[in-house]
Amino acid sequence: MKTEIIDAKQTKLKVKDIKAIAEIECHDKVREWLIIRVETNVEREYLAYRRFFRNLPKNRRAEILVAKNGDRVAGFLGLWRYGGYMDHVAAIGVSVHPDFWGKGIAKRLMKLAIKVAKKNGIIRLEIETRSDNYAMRHVAEKAGFKLEKIRHKRICKNGSYYDEASYYLLLDNPVSVKQRQKQ
Repeated sequence: MKTEIIDAKQTKLKVKDIKAIAEIECHDKVREWLIIRVETNVEREYLAYRRFFRNLPKNRRAEILVAKNGDRVAGFLGLWRYGGYMDHVAAIGVSVHPDFWGKGIAKRLMKLAIKVAKKNGIIRLEIETRSDNYAMRHVAEKAGFKLEKIRHKRICKNGSYYDEASYYLLLDNPVSVKQRQKQ
């Protein structure tokens, strides 16, 4: 079955899709690798996502891409513009349901995210992940990201400390060049 990528700003997600996103984020195998704290209760996570997606069309700092395999959400990617003096920089976060790990979903999401970032005038993308998250590091490197640094014991999770791998990608972005020339 072919995987389709949806821009959640352009296409309103169905309730079942938002619930599936909450379920992915709350899945034990996914939560193991997340740096940020995520709600363990799927229903509460769903309610938070429902509010977020309702306001997404007006949110200038967020882009969400959703991968669907048939009628099922396989994963999603968030592109988060920092704003202020770092308005040209965005962070990427990716979550894929374990049933779809190793099937190229993250790679496809990343490829489209880079195009969306360019379209939105972003010139620097960043990914921060646990240094032992070799799958995410592989996806980042395949997409052209460079390892900027390893931050030792930067992440504390469940009483354990982990190193963080920080990646970046500089985009040759003609939209940003035009914006700078106008200033």
